[in-house]
Amino acid sequence: MTTTTLTGSSPTSVETDSARHPGIPFTRLLRAERRKMTDTRSGFWLVLVLILGALAAAVTVVATWDRLADGPNPSWTLGGAFIPFVPMTLLPVLAILLITSEWSTRLALSTFTLEPRRGRVIGAKTVVTVAATELIWALCQGLAALAALLGEVIHSSSPVSWTIRWSALGGDLAQAVLLVLVAAALGLAIGNAPAAIVLYLILPVLTTTLALIPGLHTAMGWVSLDAISMLGAGSLDTRGWAHVAVSALIWIVIPAVVGTIRTLRREVK
Repeated sequence: MTTTTLTGSSPTSVETDSARHPGIPFTRLLRAERRKMTDTRSGFWLVLVLILGALAAAVTVVATWDRLADGPNPSWTLGGAFIPFVPMTLLPVLAILLITSEWSTRLALSTFTLEPRRGRVIGAKTVVTVAATELIWALCQGLAALAALLGEVIHSSSPVSWTIRWSALGGDLAQAVLLVLVAAALGLAIGNAPAAIVLYLILPVLTTTLALIPGLHTAMGWVSLDAISMLGAGSLDTRGWAHVAVSALIWIVIPAVVGTIRTLRREVK
């Protein structure tokens, strides 16, 4: 009689055995992944720093509102250029750490024993990553509005315009989510947190540098993440949206597919 164990067994046999037993609820997976995001020391400090960074930027916006709002009817979104800087810089790193945590912290054995269907674990990590991004983005927008309100009270000579450009606001949220998904996809494909973080951080510099080569200028325009970064303007034309689609295909879809296949076939040791 043969016995199938997780260590040294093929993922296919594990997936087949798991089909005979009911899996744990997806909501429980979501709660587990949410805890993993902040339970490690690196995750805890990243979350703390990004929140403190947003608060510090908001205080700075209030203190310098008279200089920031030097034009007629300054928009309440002026703080949106500064307040999300630290959070949106650290969120992709947090996403990579969450995606690669099963292997870097050797949790894979326990996680995939409890839930052998690894695709559900990847899905839970993705949902938690997107939800965290949306939550932090909403917090930054709230801080931008609060900073504008306090800035108007303290500096009465600079009244605030509360007009909302929904296209720009929606584009800014889409930009934040897509960039975090790029980081998560790279982490899933590479499987190594430091390597994925370095690649994500140097990617804009790398594509910009390669674009200086005459023969690669056009190609790098399609490959780079610049189009995604321009979503916040809320005024992309058809060509701009095509650039976004190609960038998302190259840096999100393809790495995610490769990483998912790699994770499903990878043996836990």
